[in-house]
Amino acid sequence: MTANGRARFGDDFPDLQEFLDKVSSNPFEENGPDTSSLEPQETSSQNVTDWTYRGRFLQGREEEHAATREAYRTINSSPSNSHNQAMDNCRKFATLQRDKTTGEVKVFADSCKDRWCPMCAAQKSQYAKESTTTYIKSLKDAKFLTLTLRANESDLKTQLDFLIKSFRTLRQRAYWKRNVDGGIWFLQCKRGKNSGLWHPHLHILFDGNRMEQENLSALWELVTFGSPVIDIRQVHDIDYTASYVARYSARPAKLAKIPLEDRIEIINALFGKRLCGTFGTAKTVTLTPPKIEATGEWSNCGYYDEIMKDAAKNPAAAKIVSAFINEIPLTEEDFEAYTGQPVFIEVEPWEPYKPKQLCLDFFKSG
Repeated sequence: MTANGRARFGDDFPDLQEFLDKVSSNPFEENGPDTSSLEPQETSSQNVTDWTYRGRFLQGREEEHAATREAYRTINSSPSNSHNQAMDNCRKFATLQRDKTTGEVKVFADSCKDRWCPMCAAQKSQYAKESTTTYIKSLKDAKFLTLTLRANESDLKTQLDFLIKSFRTLRQRAYWKRNVDGGIWFLQCKRGKNSGLWHPHLHILFDGNRMEQENLSALWELVTFGSPVIDIRQVHDIDYTASYVARYSARPAKLAKIPLEDRIEIINALFGKRLCGTFGTAKTVTLTPPKIEATGEWSNCGYYDEIMKDAAKNPAAAKIVSAFINEIPLTEEDFEAYTGQPVFIEVEPWEPYKPKQLCLDFFKSG
């Protein structure tokens, strides 16, 4: 299991008393809510899934989760579909644990890391946004370049292969080398509004000299054998630009917004392909969050969801929640009051079953 500390949900925890009052007004079912259903959960500020660990990540992303599951299920209808199994168990078995030395309380949980999991994608995008923001701020005059291809009827995989190959060729040209020192690129996939044809393109943030759009357009047209359409501009709003491109670092398309057949084609076409990357002087920029491993000895307080449920009526559970939210030490006495276990007794963290992520049949044929 990975130690996530106070994991990012997108919003900070509310005031503790408000949190406890809200939980008590929405009692959990006996076995807790099931957030792994294919059908989207109804969402509101009073939804009980808000207070489960998985539910807080899933909130607002139910439609994407359902659309992704449907696509995977269509690709492989076997009950043992490893992709859907992995997403169903993503962040489902979280525990709160206490550092035996410092009293610090952290959440331990596993994420599925599936490319199309909306919960994992959100966490990766947030990290990419922060890295991209830092990179842009380090540049004296950041530029934002978009490269695309002329509309054509080729399938998405063919266009992606050609787009990426053309960008690699562009970076080898003398004009590019003279003017660009390094940068970060992101891939986006969508269909053209008017043509209805696939319209993949690359967003690139780079460090370098000012290049005339006319010159760069002519070079891109030469490299792509007839696609002159580019857009190049200075970066003025750093936060907006970083947010805009970083969302594509994990999910280059919103699956819930497109037909099932397009979802399947995108999943197929992007298998094994990078969605973002760095080059030149930006090679030191990392866009993927590192795995956080806990050090020291930890005692298991219990399941995250159960403790959050109990906190509404159990003062001992509320103290664990308070220690976790407010980042204050949990005393040995408070730990023992809830668990009934002396702190010096080793409590092994429970390891959930993690299905092997084997390649689906359709991947093997590509």
